[in-house]
Amino acid sequence: MYIPDNLRQSAFQYALGKYLIHPAHTNNEAMESWIRELQFEQYELPENRMQQHSRKRNTLYSFHLPAINKEVVLKVSQTSAHYRWYRKLNLLLTNLFKNYSLNAYYGSIALENIGVDSINTLAYWTCKRQNQSTKSYLLYEKIPASMSAYDFCRQLVENNANATEIIRVITQKLAATVRKIHQHNIRHGDPHAGNFLLAAPVTFIENLTADAVEQMPFVLIDLDKIQFSEREKPWLRKIRNLRCLRRFRVHDIEGVEGLEYYLGKSPSLLEKTILRFWMRGGFNIYKWLKPSRKRV
Repeated sequence: MYIPDNLRQSAFQYALGKYLIHPAHTNNEAMESWIRELQFEQYELPENRMQQHSRKRNTLYSFHLPAINKEVVLKVSQTSAHYRWYRKLNLLLTNLFKNYSLNAYYGSIALENIGVDSINTLAYWTCKRQNQSTKSYLLYEKIPASMSAYDFCRQLVENNANATEIIRVITQKLAATVRKIHQHNIRHGDPHAGNFLLAAPVTFIENLTADAVEQMPFVLIDLDKIQFSEREKPWLRKIRNLRCLRRFRVHDIEGVEGLEYYLGKSPSLLEKTILRFWMRGGFNIYKWLKPSRKRV
């Protein structure tokens, strides 16, 4: 996994693993003690558990962290003992080259540096107990979000006469965010509307206008698949950026129409062809043969 030199940090060791703390909190002794002394395990409780994450290997816990006096989210990633053997093997091979929690940690700092609203990461660490698979932890501030862009669009369609116009404004905003991170040699990997949270209260949704929605902030989440592309050849970077766009959808706007919002102009025949290739399954023959399923 490639991490740019301007972001890379040296990990600290503790009894059961290693940890990184966001540069803004490196002198917070209370937080370091909270990690080193395994106090975080006290918060992995059913009453703190949030809605199950879309990936079965991830569990989210929400609670108040005294060390910084804020509401936080703890994302715990672990290979489940209940996975079938081929799923375990797939994850084992994947983890040799990728660490999703570490991706999210460095990705959030990178997005912060370029002015993209995302999660405010606090720390990352691992924990390996005897006879157990390694757990990866990502700690970040809880986002005061009202709903995802996906849910927002769905409510607009049901309640607002100007839903079509407003959804186009939302699509422009989200596409501009994706375009910006690509221009800074970063890829999110999964930029669908469900991964943008509306960080603003919404009342009287039936009276909302496109101008009002234009000012609303959307926060990009689920950074597990972030990649840094500065070392790639320009032609390869563009192809892989288009691959990322296969997951860009806002309500019923997707595919070539979504690509047009991303580019800010009509896409070329080559760009359309490359995108359709990735949307169909790319080099994964299995995806070409299986029935297509839309994600959120």
